[in-house]
Amino acid sequence: MTANDRRELTFWEHLEVLRWHLVRMIAYVVIAAAACWIFREQLLTVMRYPAEVGARVAGVEDFSFRIFEAAGGIILMMQISLVGGLILASPGIIMELWLFVRPALEPHERRYVVIVVPLATALFIGGVAFCYWIAPKAFAFFFAFNRGLGVGVELTLQPYLYFLMRLLLVFGIAFELPLVLTFLSAVGIVTRAQLLRWWRHAVVLIFVFAAIATPTTDPATMSFLAGPMVALYLLSVFLAGVVEKRREPEGLNEPELKG
Repeated sequence: MTANDRRELTFWEHLEVLRWHLVRMIAYVVIAAAACWIFREQLLTVMRYPAEVGARVAGVEDFSFRIFEAAGGIILMMQISLVGGLILASPGIIMELWLFVRPALEPHERRYVVIVVPLATALFIGGVAFCYWIAPKAFAFFFAFNRGLGVGVELTLQPYLYFLMRLLLVFGIAFELPLVLTFLSAVGIVTRAQLLRWWRHAVVLIFVFAAIATPTTDPATMSFLAGPMVALYLLSVFLAGVVEKRREPEGLNEPELKG
């Protein structure tokens, strides 16, 4: 621990530290978004893939996208580049967040940086990848349902991309749940017993979060997010138990270390 970490910072000093962390995070996103802009056509192909596959699975013929605004293509490419930049810059963003909260942690809590930062990055990217994997199946379900109503399937590109990009980011953030709860258990804020006791409340909160976070109000989209989050909460309960068992020997040795 450095002398700077030991000294208590004032409110304005905390704001100054936070400002520079935010500046660096924005710089990471800008650089990553610029790189994504170079490959914007390839990214558009990647983003169109879930709907196109879903249309084929649902048996939709002559499926196509539409753009009704003159500058719609440019705006969409900028949005795709920005979201791609957020995903690409996620390791740097997570590192800056950790560096901001690190001085407030005890020395034995700071050692988790070796695990927390890589795992947080992996979980975020894993959430994005899971959403992208399940998206064709979701679109196939929606398209088949619409066809059953006798309605032709045709999508406007802008709302579709907004829907998909928001889902990608929401899934990436939601998949951080086991890491957050496991870390809280590791530092002694919550216990496995408490997480088990709160599971009903957690399920309700997860569905409320899914209802707010998903771009649409239909129960199917909400369930696509809430289902994995409930499974991740149960995984968090298991991981909290593992952490508590590993922490028990440390707790037994703590009085000897203090003496």
